[in-house]
Amino acid sequence: MSAALDDKTLRIVRVFNAPRERVFDAWVVQDNFIQWMCPPNVHVSEVNLDVRPGGAWHLRGRNASRNFVTSGKYVEIKRPERLIFTWAHHETNDLSSPRGHETTVHLEFRALGDKTELTLIHGPFADTPSCNAHYEGWSGSFDKLETYLRRPA
Repeated sequence: MSAALDDKTLRIVRVFNAPRERVFDAWVVQDNFIQWMCPPNVHVSEVNLDVRPGGAWHLRGRNASRNFVTSGKYVEIKRPERLIFTWAHHETNDLSSPRGHETTVHLEFRALGDKTELTLIHGPFADTPSCNAHYEGWSGSFDKLETYLRRPA
């Protein structure tokens, strides 16, 4: 796995032992997404995905210290090669509360035989600590995604 492009933009590359279509579906099917999204110390209680250009998404979760809501809009969907969406945390755990600094998540899915190389580029973040925190979050999420993909389809 590789890390940052710079101090405010993440780049993570990871190979998953699953076909590209299955990895892509883990991101765009609600019932799949809720099973692995967010690191192990976070419980996701709600996910809503409207996977189409301009469609909205959100997730509601809880970690050790607080409840939170994250949301965004889909910018580009090119099945099963690319997925681009915006990302921002809300000030409170209410979807109607103001959103913080918005970033963009770019995902590229590359078939490697029966495996998939996933490249995530996420940013730019407002500051380096936020970038580092999201690196930790994505690393934990990808560990959970790997476990999820080991299960029978």
